[in-house]
Amino acid sequence: MSIGDDMANNKNKNQEELVLSILKKNQLLMKVLDYIDTLQIPDYYIAAGSIYQTIWNGLDHRDLNYGIKDIDVIYYNPNDLSVETDLKLYEKITEFVTKEQIPYTIDVSNEARMHIRKKELVGREIPPYKSSEDAISRFLATTHSIGLTKKDGHLFIYAPYGLEDILNKVARPIPCKDNRKDEYDRKVSSWQKRFPDIQIIPWPEEKKCHTKKQTYSIINICLRT
Repeated sequence: MSIGDDMANNKNKNQEELVLSILKKNQLLMKVLDYIDTLQIPDYYIAAGSIYQTIWNGLDHRDLNYGIKDIDVIYYNPNDLSVETDLKLYEKITEFVTKEQIPYTIDVSNEARMHIRKKELVGREIPPYKSSEDAISRFLATTHSIGLTKKDGHLFIYAPYGLEDILNKVARPIPCKDNRKDEYDRKVSSWQKRFPDIQIIPWPEEKKCHTKKQTYSIINICLRT
């Protein structure tokens, strides 16, 4: 390993430790994650908004739940594409957050049927996802592309484009076939109202998928003792 590689690894480790330290302080998010983990949902993550917004709030020294309205729970089960399974999971998690007086609404989606769902809802055809990780890598922006899960009592973060854009509050589009400029522009407008210091990378004129090599950002650190 070269000195450059060693420095890059140290930088990534420092970023991961900072992100974890912020996320673990969001007690409401951790409580929901702990409960979801008991449901034995295949290939699940809490993804996107509640994760990166917690990080941004931590960096800004705000209430960690500022601006967080819902939690996106994704999973991958190609053997059961029924809407009913999503609804049952939604009801279970919603019952839990209601009982615990946690002010989140819940969204649950099986990424194995997302190509079907998008065609039904908006008439758009996209290639099927191969896993939850594949779905995260094809979210709208690099800031969205983060998921948090638990494995064997440990926190795991999946961030296919790294953590730098999230930590620097950079909105960078991922213009794959899944995504559109109007969707990105609406999301950017919403971000700017709550986080006015965000740096916006405009939608490119030539639509290409993000070419940055995917990397796993896996943090193998025990949860609260």
